Amino acid sequence: YRSKQRGWLEVDLLLGSFATDTVPTMTEQEMRDYEALLNQETLDIYNYVSKKDPAPAHLDTPILRRLQEYALSSPVGRADPDGYKAIKGKMSN
Repeated sequence: YRSKQRGWLEVDLLLGSFATDTVPTMTEQEMRDYEALLNQETLDIYNYVSKKDPAPAHLDTPILRRLQEYALSSPVGRADPDGYKAIKGKMSN
């Protein structure tokens, strides 16, 4: 839920689709790292994922790097109407 309802559409789509695709297979440590990231302000998360701002050391984890890679390869990161439709399909609760 916290991945899909941030209040900023771009972040909702990115985190929501990432969570749908990856949370079921995350390790306990990855879940803790992801939870720490979700505890940040939405704008900060966006800036860390887009690498606009460097992430603080406690958030600079393999799960953040995985999310950054996901953002670059995901249809959310490109102007792709079909990809956008597929991502929106993952957003239903």
